[in-house]
Amino acid sequence: MRTEVTEISPVFRKSADAFAFFFEGQDLLSRRNVRAAIEHFDYAQRLGYAATECAAARWNCWMLLGNFERAWQESDFISAAVPSDPNRYWDGRPWNGQRVMLRCLHGLGDTIQFIRYAPMLKQSYRSLTVQTHPQLVTLLEGVPAIDRVFTWGPGYAENVSEWDMQMEVTELPLAFRTTLATVPARTPYIHLPKERIEWGANCFAASNRMRVGLTWEAGPWNPARCIKLDELSPLLSCRGCSFYSLQKGAALADVQGRAAVYDLEAQSADIRDTAALILNMDLIVTVDTMTAHLAGALGHPVWILLPASADWRWMLERSDTPWYPTARLFRQHVPGDWRGVIEELRTALAIEAQSRAPVQAVACRRAISEYQPPLRTNSA
Repeated sequence: MRTEVTEISPVFRKSADAFAFFFEGQDLLSRRNVRAAIEHFDYAQRLGYAATECAAARWNCWMLLGNFERAWQESDFISAAVPSDPNRYWDGRPWNGQRVMLRCLHGLGDTIQFIRYAPMLKQSYRSLTVQTHPQLVTLLEGVPAIDRVFTWGPGYAENVSEWDMQMEVTELPLAFRTTLATVPARTPYIHLPKERIEWGANCFAASNRMRVGLTWEAGPWNPARCIKLDELSPLLSCRGCSFYSLQKGAALADVQGRAAVYDLEAQSADIRDTAALILNMDLIVTVDTMTAHLAGALGHPVWILLPASADWRWMLERSDTPWYPTARLFRQHVPGDWRGVIEELRTALAIEAQSRAPVQAVACRRAISEYQPPLRTNSA
């Protein structure tokens, strides 16, 4: 399951204890020297460092390398080592004929990415109830395989006991033993009602220019994913394009006084509204945040700006992703330096704007023509 280190290379001689080897491995991983990091985690474990922590670190490495099978082996090892983990939801049992409660306890983007597995669950479960973030309730009601969506907090506790087994949404890739070849990549897997898409169309003035949505702030917990709106200035000069902010939160203040970026925040009451706006644009340009996953789940063109130490789901060096066929990845080459990314992005956008005739509401018409109402069941 793990890489064997047959001899101590010169780099290993820098350290003599398991603790140092493990954290040297973490440093190598942060610099995306992934195979060397795996060797360090292996050797740290052989020297007595916590086996489950080493397995979790290697899991990240294998996912970055696109070797999902090896990652699931690490998951199996962790599960076997800590069978009484109170944070586990799914114990590996089959869900055939069960009333499944799917919990969405991680980030908004995680929920949107992995809710794609709901139709696969539907092939064998009795019913599927989803507990998710308040902002996502109306959006996930557009996933046909889900029977009921609710959130947490006061007033939302009724009927939460009506399930036979529960799973956390991020457990689904493991549950299906997903590989690069079997990623469920068919999009869109989230649908909006016609009237909501038509509402989004009415938020835009008539124009022949290409509509580009922007999100530049990914939240304070990982500043490496964020970019200043000022750094996007070269992009905003692209001829034939109109730019619209999809940013939420404190970073929205950056738009004030910028005539080149239209603020759509006032139009959007929830994430389903954001989805309707996305479907009425031609392209979304975003950092690694919920907006990237939302556009991808809707089957919409999206360009994603990634830091040098990008998350495992984007793997290494790729400009595409099996998770979202309509996505294109733009990566930092130097940690913290977005200049090269912005120049690459500006060139690509100029080519895109010149190579095709601008379209008005093409995405809207396509979404309306492809929309099918979610299928509901009456099973409890």
